[in-house]
Amino acid sequence: MAYIAIEQNRDTIGQAVVLPQQELKELFEIAQAGATGAVASLRDFLGTSSDIQLNCLSFLPVSVLLDRIRLYYQDNLGFHLRFSGDISGEIYTLMRERDAFLIIERMLGAKRKSGKPLDRLEVSVLAEMIHIMANSFWRAMSEKTALNWWFSPPARVNDPARSLAYSAKVFNLDQLLIHFEFLIPGSGIRFQYVFLPSQNTFARLLEGLSRIPAPEETLLAPVAAAGTDA
Repeated sequence: MAYIAIEQNRDTIGQAVVLPQQELKELFEIAQAGATGAVASLRDFLGTSSDIQLNCLSFLPVSVLLDRIRLYYQDNLGFHLRFSGDISGEIYTLMRERDAFLIIERMLGAKRKSGKPLDRLEVSVLAEMIHIMANSFWRAMSEKTALNWWFSPPARVNDPARSLAYSAKVFNLDQLLIHFEFLIPGSGIRFQYVFLPSQNTFARLLEGLSRIPAPEETLLAPVAAAGTDA
């Protein structure tokens, strides 16, 4: 089951956070469409017919995100890219080391030696997977909204928590960040996709999502009461 959550901590609990329901639904569907679109490109590499599913979509302040990373993702491998245009900011992708090794083995078709550090080829394999995911997300977003944006190639970061904390200090980020968690069912592989929007990007994103036409409701003809003429 997938979840959408707004998270706060003791320092931010007094700040009212109200997000429009329809726009959240559109963002969730765009993220899932991006993941689904990446499957065709990744299937040949990963050797699996399983879909990539969006497990959770969270909106949270920087302080909550940093606490979460220190508690749960401190030892994760991290990759970083920047995006700019009508919307701008940074995207961090985090994954457990064992999941990264499993992805590498599937994509290269060979078993890794236990305890062996990542080499350049293996890092490039992970970067390519993240690049495919980012491209699919961009395509799904561009097809739904009129937002014009682009991003840099992904690069590895050695300490994701430290890099995120640095970004929060250096860049003027929006009040809320966006955390997507994706998983590959049946494999146990999951990875985190952290969207750090710069100031006013979140509002532009919601504005773009608000312009997506709502699904048309099916209108049913009135049913005549029993014993009367229709």
